[in-house]
Amino acid sequence: MKNVIGGSFETQEDANRAYEALQHSGFADEQIHMFVHKPRNKTIRSMDVQAQDIAKNAIVGGLIVSLIGGLIGFLAGAGILPGTIPHDPPLVFAYAVGGLVVGGLIGVILGAASRLLRSQEKAEVMTRQIEKRGVLVTVDVDDSQGQKRVQRILEEHGPMEVGNPHEKWDMDVWVSPNENNPNPIKTT
Repeated sequence: MKNVIGGSFETQEDANRAYEALQHSGFADEQIHMFVHKPRNKTIRSMDVQAQDIAKNAIVGGLIVSLIGGLIGFLAGAGILPGTIPHDPPLVFAYAVGGLVVGGLIGVILGAASRLLRSQEKAEVMTRQIEKRGVLVTVDVDDSQGQKRVQRILEEHGPMEVGNPHEKWDMDVWVSPNENNPNPIKTT
């Protein structure tokens, strides 16, 4: 299984030195990739939130919280929760349905809000990354020893950060300056 490890460098010269050190250490050119930031106007478009994403989060939130609300309503109607009085089966059903409805509405609101908040956080992270600029060097590795070796080599050349590119950076804001394929990093 291939993994990717990368390092962001402040200058092109630092990134070039790390790239060369990785080559001298035995990593093939096909394993090493270099990225720079996309022009800002392309990045701004990627910060837009799509209605389908908001709807999907609203539906998932509605389902999850409605089930919780229905369960709480059932437990309250049945008198199982502390401080509640057991009711007849029609009232237990009414409590459960009420919990489903109220929970569903709350879940829809929370699901949509969470998606909007996450998009705002992503926009802020992307803005900070754009301001940082720099050059990203990534390496495809097959095993943990290779990962450690890459990490050691990258750290020797003064990166700003080292880690898994998919966890550390938003790869949609980076582009390879030398390849037609703008984002050859493989997902793991």
